[in-house]
Amino acid sequence: MGMGSLPQEPFRAQSTGYELQRFEHRRTSSARRLTPEQRAVARMARAQWAEDLAARFYERSGYEIIARNWHCREGELDIVAIMASATGAIIAVVEVKARATNSYGSPFEAVTQVKQKKLRIATTKFLSAHHELRGEIRFDVVAVLGTQLDVLHNAF
Repeated sequence: MGMGSLPQEPFRAQSTGYELQRFEHRRTSSARRLTPEQRAVARMARAQWAEDLAARFYERSGYEIIARNWHCREGELDIVAIMASATGAIIAVVEVKARATNSYGSPFEAVTQVKQKKLRIATTKFLSAHHELRGEIRFDVVAVLGTQLDVLHNAF
């Protein structure tokens, strides 16, 4: 056997067990895998936490939260906030998107044209149900990636 030659037999560690011979998996152990129901509960908890974080951000910025998770047939408004200013009131309709990682894309990318249309229709229904609200309407998207909050004012 000279320099640079390959051995005929594959290298095997001398062991009585199979610990060194099993395949490496990049997934979590089977003891930590979640059932579909547990994954749904975890997603809902993340969404609720992200909405709470976004609502606190808007309150610290001087907005008053008017509604949270307002439902109608056409969709849901996560947060509706209003801020009175010298030029008039600003009504911010906020869509919150939360992701643990960006493996499936940015949370901002999840607000598609179809979602924007649903938000506009739901906002029209919300404002028709609340006649006392007057002001400029603005659509914001809040993305929570991990624990980082990013706000896109006037998103569409």
